[in-house]
Amino acid sequence: MKLPAAPDLAPDRRLVLTALAAALIMACIMGWQDGKFLSAGLGDTDDATRLMMARALLHGQGWWDQRIVRFQPPMGVYMHWSRLLDGGIAAMMGLFRLVMPESRAEWLTRFLWPMLWLVPACIAALLLTRRLAEGPARRRDTAGAAVLIAALCLVTTTKLGDQFRPGRIDHHDVQIVLAMLALLGGCLRGPSVRGAALAGLATGVGLAIGLEALAFDVLVGAAFALAFAFDPKEARRLETYGATLGLSTLSAFCLQTPPWRWSVSACDAMALNLVGGIAVASGALVLAARLTERRALPWRLGALSLGGALAAAAYVKLDPNCLHGIFADVDPAVRPFWLDHVQEVRPLWVMFKREPENALALGVPAVLGCLAWGLLAVRRDVRRDQGWLLFGAVLLATTVAGFLSNRMAYYADWLAVAPIGAAAAALVQHRYARGGLFAVVLAGAIAQPMTATGLGLMATQKPAPKPGARKPRPDPPDYCYDSASYRDLARLPAGTTLSEIDLGPFVTALTPSSSMSAPYHRMSWGILQARHVLVADADDPGPDGAYALARRLRVTYVLECRRHANHVDRDGLAPNSLQAVLDRGDWPDWLELENDEDAPIRVFKIVGE
Repeated sequence: MKLPAAPDLAPDRRLVLTALAAALIMACIMGWQDGKFLSAGLGDTDDATRLMMARALLHGQGWWDQRIVRFQPPMGVYMHWSRLLDGGIAAMMGLFRLVMPESRAEWLTRFLWPMLWLVPACIAALLLTRRLAEGPARRRDTAGAAVLIAALCLVTTTKLGDQFRPGRIDHHDVQIVLAMLALLGGCLRGPSVRGAALAGLATGVGLAIGLEALAFDVLVGAAFALAFAFDPKEARRLETYGATLGLSTLSAFCLQTPPWRWSVSACDAMALNLVGGIAVASGALVLAARLTERRALPWRLGALSLGGALAAAAYVKLDPNCLHGIFADVDPAVRPFWLDHVQEVRPLWVMFKREPENALALGVPAVLGCLAWGLLAVRRDVRRDQGWLLFGAVLLATTVAGFLSNRMAYYADWLAVAPIGAAAAALVQHRYARGGLFAVVLAGAIAQPMTATGLGLMATQKPAPKPGARKPRPDPPDYCYDSASYRDLARLPAGTTLSEIDLGPFVTALTPSSSMSAPYHRMSWGILQARHVLVADADDPGPDGAYALARRLRVTYVLECRRHANHVDRDGLAPNSLQAVLDRGDWPDWLELENDEDAPIRVFKIVGE
């Protein structure tokens, strides 16, 4: 019996339809799994704060007014987040509000917004797959099978959807998509300048959203420069990339940054120093392409090197402190009890000790992708392919970044889809071409990161408990982030709340009250002031006691969620510190309980003179 041939999914129209199908399947799975929980909570702290900022736009806050006055009152905090995303989310909510109540419009926006970004993500992943499968020789014999296998990876690798789930309205999904598009533009070759324009545009907009992918964008820019240095025929592409990068960066900066802050430098967002550095770099690329196209290699390398050095010097000169990273301006006092323990920046090997399933699910696809990328180098023409080299450099960089900080692993996992699909298809076509569709699907099933993850879990699984042994109790749900837990506070008159750091965004998003602290590095003052109260002696009547410190900050309510009593911010607390006393289920006389003692979040009002 003749087996059916594998469908050729490489043509543009078929590839886009395949990507749309993969995105739809992923969205349906995530919508079914997570949509029913959307009304129970606002997601994580960043999702809650992003929702609050979008609401503020709809309720009349100015476009350039990014100050959240209900964080660390009376100072407030000027958020460094991109106004472009706030505007996009607010626009979708406003559109839905035309035909439905505000609460329903908000729910639908939180449901749809993150999953819509699956469409460009899947298209970029499959286009990268086709690019790697074809190679520089434009071989289309394996491209169709590679796209099919990559599509199977997209719908079966569960971790790919983590940043695109309903309710995930922060910035990570958008940054992942724009980083992939920038890499795609850098990998495209040929006489057309569309790839260069795509890379420049995606880089400029992506950096306006956030600086997570800055190092990866630098690699893409360096690839354009080196391609021109060794081949002057790349001058037009380099000029297009440089001009598009400069224009998109400047446009995004002016659109989302108030004019009175155009002269301000910052290390954690697109500001004068980064815009100045990119302006110098983009101008240098354009001039190098025009002035040294007919010159010898040393001239081109010298011009590009000089441009890079001037761009770096401009960035550092405008704010030398940024040499210490994006957290350069953070008060070091907040690191021991908060910043050093943020979950999304934990290394994967630390995560593996407590959550081996999640750590393997994040790390395995990236490792498989690197191995598959290396297997593609069996072909001699591939080893000389600039697109293959650039892809490998970015994939290795994202893999290393992912192992050092688990939130960056999602970049590597999405990129890994392309080499896995290309390498598996190449193997099938080389050895089992007559197997047709069956061989392609079988190879796709074997190459799935899910398969390797399962084997890894089996290898690391602890031995089964002996008969009669007591099974460990599962961890109870974390009700500290449930919307229902804040209903008691929402019914009370507005005031300033004091609590552990992670409750702040939910207080401001779900109640009319303000919060002295929240997990954002730009509000070190409020974080430290709240910490001083929580670690102070609960019964000390003096000026250094918890009561006096809280009064000095004009705090109205103190919140306590005992579910977090074992969190690291409690380490080293004195037995009579306010936080330790509250965690034990006790409280001093100057606090009056405003709700039930067994409430998920207990609300205390400060009483006394």
